[in-house]
Amino acid sequence: MILFAGICLLNVPQRMYAQSAEKNKINLSLNIPKRNRSSFNLGLVSDVGQLKGLGISLFSSRVNEDMYGVQLTGISSFLKGKVRGMQIGGLSSIASGDFRGVALSGMMTMSTYQMRGVQLSGMMNVQSERMNGLQLSGISNVGVDVRGMQLSGVLNISQQQLRGVQLGCANYAGKLNGVQLGLLNLCGGEVKGCQIGVINYSRDTTAYKVGLVNVTPKTRIQLMIFGGNVSKSNIAVRFKNRWNYTILGAGTHFLDLNRKFSGCLFYRNGFYYSFAKRWEVSGDLGYFHVENFQNANTRTPESMYSLQGRINIEFKLHSKIGFFASGGYSFTRYYQKNRCFERKPIGELGLVFF
Repeated sequence: MILFAGICLLNVPQRMYAQSAEKNKINLSLNIPKRNRSSFNLGLVSDVGQLKGLGISLFSSRVNEDMYGVQLTGISSFLKGKVRGMQIGGLSSIASGDFRGVALSGMMTMSTYQMRGVQLSGMMNVQSERMNGLQLSGISNVGVDVRGMQLSGVLNISQQQLRGVQLGCANYAGKLNGVQLGLLNLCGGEVKGCQIGVINYSRDTTAYKVGLVNVTPKTRIQLMIFGGNVSKSNIAVRFKNRWNYTILGAGTHFLDLNRKFSGCLFYRNGFYYSFAKRWEVSGDLGYFHVENFQNANTRTPESMYSLQGRINIEFKLHSKIGFFASGGYSFTRYYQKNRCFERKPIGELGLVFF
């Protein structure tokens, strides 16, 4: 029946079709002629002029003019004109006109003009003009000028600026007026808001950042090599900003040297003050995760944690080389028990490069 109706429509003379096109409101077809207007369209592959109502297609659907209502397709849907409503595609939903509503797809949604509303997809949302609303995807969201929220499982990008919130593993904004929440947050311009994550980077040196590592173009990245009585040999990277620093590193032989191999990974955060041309004093607190490997026994667990505080004094031998000494105290505790494994003072000596 559907195929027959489509063939009949295709065989109607142009004049008769022009007269009947305005009156035709319901279509059941294999392929609808492009200049048709309908309030209900049902087909396998649909190509209509204007849709005011509901359009359902098994494979694909194209609306060449404006759409007011709902477009539902099994594979892909395309809207060329103004949209007021909902666009749903099994794999992809694409719109090239002014969009106000909801775009939903199993894989990708794309809007090449400004949009007010919501983009929802299993993999990727793309918006090439201003976006006012929400982008939610399983993998990535890409926009030019986003005013609202981007939520993804992996990556969010707002090329020019973001006014709102980005939440994902990695976030990028040309300019930020809002909040970035993620493991890696990047901003290429001015920041009016906050970056919260593991690693935060912005060209704006005055930006407010909360994270393990905060980096700007003025951040000095230095290599540290030192030894001491807690973890016997250590290598670390220090990210030094205007008044504070963070340190990420690793150490070996956290236990005694006469035992088998043990190691630690650590993070330290502190503040420093230059009191002379070549002298600095600093203080920091650190968290150490300790692995004991084959040293594990009834008293020594496979893993522990250590909370440590230090006071450091540093002398610059050269603009690229410094010498430092540290003193402090260490509390090493069990993860599974509410008691200490060891308490002892800290003594360390080391070199800092760059």
